[in-house]
Amino acid sequence: MVYDARVRLRFAILLMVAGALFASWGRAQENANIDQSDSGKTGHGDGSKSEPKYDQTFSGPIVEITATKITVSRSILGKPAEKRTFWIKPETRIEGKLRVRVRVTVGYVTSDDGDVARLVVVRSQKQSEKKN
Repeated sequence: MVYDARVRLRFAILLMVAGALFASWGRAQENANIDQSDSGKTGHGDGSKSEPKYDQTFSGPIVEITATKITVSRSILGKPAEKRTFWIKPETRIEGKLRVRVRVTVGYVTSDDGDVARLVVVRSQKQSEKKN
């Protein structure tokens, strides 16, 4: 009976130590993954085309464009037209040529300065012609 109690105690200790080791190993792996994703954001000559991080999207035609701002309008059936202005920063990734009346999708984050565009994708006219 004493032997059985010692084995149970040692087995319980072994399980606790193993659990603690696996938990610390999991945190180390998670930190390594976070470090890798952070290094991809900066884009320092690694040539990667990782998508910038953004919280929300807004799609519609461009109604006004300047060097630092872009204004996009969208119409949803049953609702009034909505216009939104986004800041364009040096780190904003733009895919396509921006012009007035071209349809775009803007991935953006909201900051203290306002809505900051992180990704602007110009939608091709060919897609809308195929639908008609």
